[in-house]
Amino acid sequence: MRHRVCAALIEEQQILMVELHTPSRTFWTLPGGGVESGETKEQAVMREVLEETHLRITIERQLYEISIDQGTETCFLVRRALGSPAPRLGIDPELPFDQQELRTVRFRPLRELHDDPQIARLLTLL
Repeated sequence: MRHRVCAALIEEQQILMVELHTPSRTFWTLPGGGVESGETKEQAVMREVLEETHLRITIERQLYEISIDQGTETCFLVRRALGSPAPRLGIDPELPFDQQELRTVRFRPLRELHDDPQIARLLTLL
């Protein structure tokens, strides 16, 4: 089973998202990734956000856990840790430098994302 985590960081009616460019498509998603062996979901989401955005976060609460292909996705409502700087693009340490999929990190207005299934799910829970 593969377990994934993601983080919903909302500030001033905007949500932090990363743009991914894979061989098959380009899309926006919440920061997150796979849970490593011996790691809790909370530890995984904190590590993934740090890797992808250089932000240290604190977890407020779990928003949802859903079944996905061969595992689960757990999403947490998070906030920026005190003193954490503005987000900046990080890396996926599992991929070689010339094969990075992360392209952009930025806050996106929630009002523009109602058609995004991941964001729509979040909005029903907030």
